[in-house]
Amino acid sequence: MATNGNDGGVDLRPDNKILIPATLVLIGIIACSILFTESFEQVLKTVYGVFTRTTGTWYLWVTVAMMILSCFFMFSRYGEIKFGEEDEKPEFSNYSWIAMMFCSGVAGAVMFWSIVEPLFNLAYPPQFAEPLSRQSFEWAMSYVLLHWGPVTWPWYMVTALPICYMYYKRKKPVLRISSTAEPVIGDKVNGPIGKGIEVFFIIGLMFSNAAVMGVSVPIVNHALGAVLGIEPSFTLELIILGISAVIFTVSVSLGLKKGIKILSDTNVLIALAMVFFCFVAGPTVFIVDNFTNSFGHMLGNFWNMIFWTDPYTDGSFPQDWTIFYALWMASYGPFMGLFIARISRGRSVRQVVAMGLAGGIAGSYMIHAVFGGYTMYAQLNGVVDAVAILKASGGPAALVATLKSLPLGQVVLVGYCVFSTIFLATSVDSCAYVISCAATTKLQPGSEPTRGHRFYWAAIQAGLALAAITMGGLGPVRVFANFSGALMLIPIAFAIAAWFKMTKEDDALVKYCSPKK
Repeated sequence: MATNGNDGGVDLRPDNKILIPATLVLIGIIACSILFTESFEQVLKTVYGVFTRTTGTWYLWVTVAMMILSCFFMFSRYGEIKFGEEDEKPEFSNYSWIAMMFCSGVAGAVMFWSIVEPLFNLAYPPQFAEPLSRQSFEWAMSYVLLHWGPVTWPWYMVTALPICYMYYKRKKPVLRISSTAEPVIGDKVNGPIGKGIEVFFIIGLMFSNAAVMGVSVPIVNHALGAVLGIEPSFTLELIILGISAVIFTVSVSLGLKKGIKILSDTNVLIALAMVFFCFVAGPTVFIVDNFTNSFGHMLGNFWNMIFWTDPYTDGSFPQDWTIFYALWMASYGPFMGLFIARISRGRSVRQVVAMGLAGGIAGSYMIHAVFGGYTMYAQLNGVVDAVAILKASGGPAALVATLKSLPLGQVVLVGYCVFSTIFLATSVDSCAYVISCAATTKLQPGSEPTRGHRFYWAAIQAGLALAAITMGGLGPVRVFANFSGALMLIPIAFAIAAWFKMTKEDDALVKYCSPKK
């Protein structure tokens, strides 16, 4: 692995006290997943079941706290704090900033869940509705909008703020999640506690991204198989991983501004083109009506939906979906916080939170409204019995059947393959970038980790994704996501505590905000 020595306050060598422990844990998990697949998967499922049943409800409360904090930071005087100099303009345009954040935040899984989650909600509905009943259709899209809106994006925005403050206001020369804990634990951040936080962060983020890849790769496998007229196979999945690796390699070689930025901008255009085609070629009126109805249904039942735990039956919908999403998005919180911090020079707290929430939720809702709406229309009107396919052959097969039922279905599948593969590459690239920042000895604003260091973490990430794919199904994905979310709550708690401590110590509301009128 290429390294650089200390030059002008920058030391790009990997911090082995972080790199080695994280690597050993991850390699051990990869080995157990591949060599002892069935027994290891059973252990994970058992741990997952006990964990969600005993602690899951607490994460619903924390998710609501994140929503409240987002509103507080956006509308209070904290919103005036600017990351960078007062006259400094944003480093990236609004479009590129939202595109990079959106592509990194939802990754390739958004297309899968936009079709498959409504089908699961119809087949195994919440709130005691009967399968495929009118009530199940009422709830299906409402829960999708809840999960991909209020449950998701506040985690990212709140976690980003203390990291941005540390990086741009206190000039802390590292992009590490543990750096935000320094105001709370002092010099201990440079010792075992700080290193431990980073190791937790790296392992958690690796698990979270492996969950995304464990969903994305099998979908592209089935979609590409349908386009080429061949059977989906493990070999084809390896080829898809290889293609993503090539895209990732090019992106790393180009750097942040030309790599992730160009991929993200391009993929948002592909997504918009696919959404527009499905909206126009599909049942346009139904899509608009269904989204409007579902959005209103979600708002009218918001508190019931977010806090529903089903304590009186043996149902598991809240644990399998709402709590799962809360933990999964928590697992991405520190990663997105670090990534948003890197691209948010010149923006205020209010801009980061407001634009992040608006852009992220709008983008998610657009994709889910169109593809989820078409899925529900196709099921309701007998265009394709996707629920039956879901039960018989799984989510990827149901997704392919649904997309094929569209006009020019083969072309849509090709677009979907390109879209998801690029999303996968941007997810790997962003993840490897952030982890290599965390494990680099010393970075200054404007400097980047070495390419070799980023490739190293990308290779381990691919190995963990291979482990998830080897076990197969949504079970391991849920386990990986929930495990990572539980790990990430530790650095998130430190970050939020540090935000209030730092802004109080620096008298930030006086120093960085205009006088209160």
